Amino acid sequence: LVPFSVKVRLLPSGVEDSLTLYKRLVEDAGVAMLTVHGRTRMQKGLRTGKADWDAIKKVVDTFGHKIPIIANGSIGNFDDVRDCLAHTGADGIMSSEAVLEYPSVFTETGTAAVNGKRVGPGRLALAREYLRLCGTYPPEAGGQGTGIKCVRAHLHRMLHQDLKGWDELRDMIAYAKEYHVLEKACDDIQQKQEQDKHVVEDESLTWYMRHRVITDDGIPFSSARILQDRKVPFAELDDEAAGCFTNLFGDDGCY
Repeated sequence: LVPFSVKVRLLPSGVEDSLTLYKRLVEDAGVAMLTVHGRTRMQKGLRTGKADWDAIKKVVDTFGHKIPIIANGSIGNFDDVRDCLAHTGADGIMSSEAVLEYPSVFTETGTAAVNGKRVGPGRLALAREYLRLCGTYPPEAGGQGTGIKCVRAHLHRMLHQDLKGWDELRDMIAYAKEYHVLEKACDDIQQKQEQDKHVVEDESLTWYMRHRVITDDGIPFSSARILQDRKVPFAELDDEAAGCFTNLFGDDGCY
């Protein structure tokens, strides 16, 4: 038999109903590993909110002696990884949006130990490295049929802060057909960063934070606790295309 894993969200009807469903997956379907995203399917966009780590802990307490349980949700830096594992007792964590914006998120960068500073590589350096890898290992050669569209989407997330308020450059990336155009966009960003005396240590997640509103009490991400008073803007390129990336990738339709 080939082992398989399943990733689930919480049911809107509550944790107990969710546990009933997961029991069928574990005991009847025989899944080898279960990843639990601690939000319901409605918790997206402006309704994202904090992931329910208490609910994930109940899943671990119920099924953790049978199969590995992976926790997903509200992972913005390595402090969140440690906090989530300690809170839930899960066997591991999964992160999505934070990793898409800053692939080096699983390092001691942006954490309390370094006073919230980015001590890892800057976002532009990572974007350039990503482009280099795409040249060596083209996405379409690996089965990603959309090719450069996939690359454009990743660059938008990684360079989100640099693209805000720079419509011309956003369009350059959004409609690029060749890699050299994306490389030129990185060159333009580098020139702008040099003019602005950009400091990598001061970088922080912005695409990841776009729906995570900082309340009077502060959202319970360690990265946000460090930057408690920083307001997060909401005008996003791909938010407007949440159901379809046509506006981001051009006029070729959805894939």
